[in-house]
Amino acid sequence: MTTRTAFTRLSFLLCFAIAVSACSDDDNTTNTTPEEFTAQSSNFAGFRSWAQTITPQHGPDPGGFLHDAHAANDDNMTRYIYVNNASATRNSSGNYPNGTIFVKEMKMSDGSSAGVLAMVKRGGSFNSGNRGWEWFMLDSAGTIQDRSATLMNGLCNGCHVAASAKDFAFTKN
Repeated sequence: MTTRTAFTRLSFLLCFAIAVSACSDDDNTTNTTPEEFTAQSSNFAGFRSWAQTITPQHGPDPGGFLHDAHAANDDNMTRYIYVNNASATRNSSGNYPNGTIFVKEMKMSDGSSAGVLAMVKRGGSFNSGNRGWEWFMLDSAGTIQDRSATLMNGLCNGCHVAASAKDFAFTKN
């Protein structure tokens, strides 16, 4: 085989490989729109170093918004609320930017974790009736344990709708 023939075959194979790799399998793509943010466990890493939206709240819920959620009536509970972007503010439509993350950690008086929950502004067409929020249960390291638009049979949406004027967030303006 001549060098020229070998080069032609190699060129053909290279072009063929490029053409095949350019054709993707659309069945494996996700149905997210460009403006949609999908959180991964890595997005929660180091959440304790984020800004707190309010000073830690110890004892029963002072605002009375929580009812029985988030151990609101437990005298031994302290709730910490973090945000991934301290400067996140609601836009002219009243919504936080996609990718805004709030994490609530509940700790007992002895410092042990009683639970870590989060809400993420996913946006796009996700949970559109509740302005694109996705609800999470995390472990104490921030690893996702469960997530859904209707987490806990819709309890998150049901309670946070009371804060709909503040884009479903109780603690940050």
